[in-house]
Amino acid sequence: MRFIVFTIVLLIAAADAEAAQRVTTDPDGTIRFNASTTGVTRISVAGDRIRRIVNDGSAFEMSNDEETGDVFFRSSGEADGAETGYIVTERGVTIGYRLTPVARTVEPVLVTIRGQAAETEEVGEFETGVGFSDNIASAMSEIIREVAAEHVIGKSPTGRDGRIVARASGEGWRARVQIAAAGQVGRLVREQDFYSAPVRAVWIARPTLGPEERTFVVIVEERS
Repeated sequence: MRFIVFTIVLLIAAADAEAAQRVTTDPDGTIRFNASTTGVTRISVAGDRIRRIVNDGSAFEMSNDEETGDVFFRSSGEADGAETGYIVTERGVTIGYRLTPVARTVEPVLVTIRGQAAETEEVGEFETGVGFSDNIASAMSEIIREVAAEHVIGKSPTGRDGRIVARASGEGWRARVQIAAAGQVGRLVREQDFYSAPVRAVWIARPTLGPEERTFVVIVEERS
């Protein structure tokens, strides 16, 4: 069973899933998004990294993830209304933004800049140019559904980052459920962080974490 790494997208009604505030703009354009005053809001640029954010003052603290280039907004006081500023990316693109504070949890902000090709992800030791059939994708989905139903749904993640809380196996595969934990500034939990030579599928219950929050990650490996 040889095929390229891929990410399973599951619709598990009882799982904690997140949508996204998806916005598209031209270089030098302007985007609009909501930012939570009760939690952490993540903003990222597809195929690029945020280098800095420029504004005249804000009711939000902003921290940059050096690894991903994402920026996390956290309310530092009472917001008086919409804020404006500029986002500068590492590719030299500048876009304006208008941020509207809202007193609820919001989805991550995913920005696409027209004409900017996404960076190609490395696939490491896996073969390139090898596709995967629908039946393989379906099999991976069913495995993750089964593991999540038994070990994730209805449970709360506890313990240190990387802690393995459950294992499962079947014909040609084995899976583990582990904890992903955030530090003081929150965290974006990414599928590629868990790929290695035997891994064939990854599912993350909640990709965007606030400070000190945790989530479950299901990792499926090929077993010979």
